[in-house]
Amino acid sequence: MKEIKIVSRWDENKILICGKYESIKDCLEKNRANLTGAYLRGADLRGADLTGADLEGADLRGAYLTGAYLRGADLTGANLTGAYLTGAYLTGAYLTGADLEGADLRGAYLIGAYLRGADLRGADLEGADLTGADLRVADLRVAYLTGAKEYVNSHAFFKEIIRRQSIKTFTSKEWMIIGQIIVHFLCWDTIKNKYSKSALTMFNKLKKAGFGEWAEKYKELLK
Repeated sequence: MKEIKIVSRWDENKILICGKYESIKDCLEKNRANLTGAYLRGADLRGADLTGADLEGADLRGAYLTGAYLRGADLTGANLTGAYLTGAYLTGAYLTGADLEGADLRGAYLIGAYLRGADLRGADLEGADLTGADLRVADLRVAYLTGAKEYVNSHAFFKEIIRRQSIKTFTSKEWMIIGQIIVHFLCWDTIKNKYSKSALTMFNKLKKAGFGEWAEKYKELLK
């Protein structure tokens, strides 16, 4: 057992937790509700069970959260710049406005995660499961998105991948379809009814660029 002290990221004189624990991981697992604004920069929290933890505004820059359980955790406005979140379980986690610039999210479970307004610039999302993730207004510039999974219904993901394509990639008609999808948030049935097979060529070009979920989804709809 050793003395562990957790202070506020905004005021080092404000002690949030103080006591004897096996490790900082042990400390946080036993005090999940008292971590708002905690200074946890570089903390080793690999495999920690922080389900439902209150980490709003916490400083977790460069923290090791590989395989950590953060289901339903509140990480609103948290600073996770350069954090290691490989294979982390972030199902239903609140990451609204969080700073995830350069974070390693390879293979992370972001199912139903709230990432609205999050800064994901330069983050690595290879293999990450984005089923139902809210990426509205999230900044995905320079993020590594190849290999991400279950992005097929994410308007924000689609918009970012389109932004990365050369103007020469699509025909004038395809750009018109793309513009309608982006501006009007068209659902799959509407795209099918308005553009039928005309939209398939556009989705196939995105498949060649490494993002095939849209083409596969649309082919099923056209059957």
